[in-house]
Amino acid sequence: MTIFSTISDLSTRIRNGQKTRKLNILVKKSNNTKNILDILQGEGYIRGYVVKEKNIEVLLKYLSDKPVISKIESISAYNKNKFISANNLVQLKELTKKSNQGLGLFILSTSKGILSDYKSIENNIGGQLILRVL
Repeated sequence: MTIFSTISDLSTRIRNGQKTRKLNILVKKSNNTKNILDILQGEGYIRGYVVKEKNIEVLLKYLSDKPVISKIESISAYNKNKFISANNLVQLKELTKKSNQGLGLFILSTSKGILSDYKSIENNIGGQLILRVL
């Protein structure tokens, strides 16, 4: 399974799970999925996750009976890679701050692994945009 189908499957399962108000969902186990869930947990978008033998149980988070993740979507597809430099990432973050009241997160695949936009800017490295979370 390629990285693109794993990420789009993860985002779809989270989106559908929160739409139906589930407390937890199961996603396919992979290193990319675990790295993305680490970022989502660190940023406060999910309560946590439990790694099982063949899959990962994701504990979804709600605030005042509304999902914390209002929108999650894959940015890159199999043949539409979106690479961005660290400087352009800072400009993109400024644009999203204006439109989303400062909320939002980009997840990138970089040479140092899968990182959030904050860590990527901190390390001054760009990469491939893979997910956008609002």
